[in-house]
Amino acid sequence: MHLCADMTREELILDCRYYNGEEEVPEGVDSLMWGYEEAWVGMVLENSPTPQKCLDYYSRTYDLPSILPYEEDGTPISLKAILWNRLDHWSYFPANAQDFKKWYQEKYVARTKTHRQLLNNNRWLL
Repeated sequence: MHLCADMTREELILDCRYYNGEEEVPEGVDSLMWGYEEAWVGMVLENSPTPQKCLDYYSRTYDLPSILPYEEDGTPISLKAILWNRLDHWSYFPANAQDFKKWYQEKYVARTKTHRQLLNNNRWLL
């Protein structure tokens, strides 16, 4: 499981889809997703217990790692836990596994690739 311990800021940003290390949301970028990723990077670097608490809860309650494993799309499981927490927070009803997986695929994964995936796809250009 990809928990991101001991990763640098630059390495964490490579696993983001919207946040690129900027201080403000760039024009034309989904500000909610950008903000979630920026917060996740900050929490991991500050060794905040929040990502791990979210991961523990959603893994225990819904088996998050088997629903959306890291290898499936390159997004760290701790970031997926934060995203689920946000969907759960903003939903009228508690999010369930199907709701999250659909939202995650349609609103997060389908829109863009991680910076790491883009680098790997473009290595032949270097």
